[in-house]
Amino acid sequence: MKNHRNSPAPLFERIRDVFKHGFTIDWVTASFISITHVICLVATPIAYVYAPDGFWQVMLGWTLIHGLVGSLSTTVYSHRLVSHGAAKHVSWPVHIVFGFIGQVMAMQGSVRRWAAMHVIHHGVDRSGKHQLDPYSATWFKSTWRNFVWSHMLTYFFHHPDTGAQEKAYAVKNATPLVWQDKLYLPLLVILNFLLPLVLGFFLTNSVVGALCLMVASIGGFILAQHNTWTVNSVTHMWGFTKGAFSSAKNNYVWMGPMGEGNHHADHHDFARDYRNGFGWSGWLLDPTRYVILMLRGMGLVKGLQRATKRQEAEIIARRELYYAQVKTQPTRWETWESKLETLKAEWLEATHQWEAFKAKRMTLKSMQLPKFELQEKLDALKAEMEVAHRAMRARKQAFFDGIHEMLVMQCNTPAQI
Repeated sequence: MKNHRNSPAPLFERIRDVFKHGFTIDWVTASFISITHVICLVATPIAYVYAPDGFWQVMLGWTLIHGLVGSLSTTVYSHRLVSHGAAKHVSWPVHIVFGFIGQVMAMQGSVRRWAAMHVIHHGVDRSGKHQLDPYSATWFKSTWRNFVWSHMLTYFFHHPDTGAQEKAYAVKNATPLVWQDKLYLPLLVILNFLLPLVLGFFLTNSVVGALCLMVASIGGFILAQHNTWTVNSVTHMWGFTKGAFSSAKNNYVWMGPMGEGNHHADHHDFARDYRNGFGWSGWLLDPTRYVILMLRGMGLVKGLQRATKRQEAEIIARRELYYAQVKTQPTRWETWESKLETLKAEWLEATHQWEAFKAKRMTLKSMQLPKFELQEKLDALKAEMEVAHRAMRARKQAFFDGIHEMLVMQCNTPAQI
């Protein structure tokens, strides 16, 4: 089996080496991020000390709600619905609430620009053009440099390879995205600065109250920024299960970014899925999925995309074979590879057959048949589906048993001297 998952070689020794490769400082973005972070660190404790009586509760609530709205807007809208097209139809109310309001409060650039950068990030999985990844966590030799770069420092620079980014930007040309891009700066000022100033003054009838709520607003979008940025850093650096096609990892723990963090390898392996992960833990650990399903229930998004069971099985099997290969002596792997590939193919075929029965059931239900005849056909099909489901589970177990048997034999074989 060909290995597609070797970690790419680091491109740089130190962060300052990027200057030799055409990177230049983006002074506007770098200054804005730096200044707002300094304001947050210095002004927040002062604001809580001098806030009008009882107003600290309003400030704290504003920060938390601001951060939550910004984070969900990024994960639900900019990420899954726009970048990856997880739904075939997204209504204007969703564009307005999550794009023109929520994503602006997240303070991470326009949706159109954000989506373009993210598409490039995923494109590296297939193209192998490691140098194009706008927030790579593998460019440097040391862990701390990779973390600092992927988490935050990348936004301080103009990246030299802009051709692919501009092409991705041009493709994201739906009318709501174009208008949000044009209105981003005035909306940014209104929602993140003027709105809290006016509301703070209205609630306290004082300039101090107005400034306090604006400081709380700054804390809110900084919270949303770092929450989202951990997807670029944490989920590409630490975890338990590596993706079949990328450096992304499943760690099943990191709940901060609303479900984007814990099944990130699953997401990179099938990006257009409205879900972030496969299996029961994917359901349990994905708040963003719940919001998307709620939007579908309200009729605001339609045509959700998801991986088929066969596609999920293909991804899982690919990973398992990779892990088995790296744990096995080359000569033993050559002996077992063909058998394991056969077991994998049988599992995938059984999964395909079960899904074919599911599709047939859907077709039957949509047909205008007499009730008695329909029920008779459904009962007969149900029996066939139960057989197919048992076969699918048996083939899956046979595949994993084969891997286990090979690894046990590997452990029991005396080491060659």
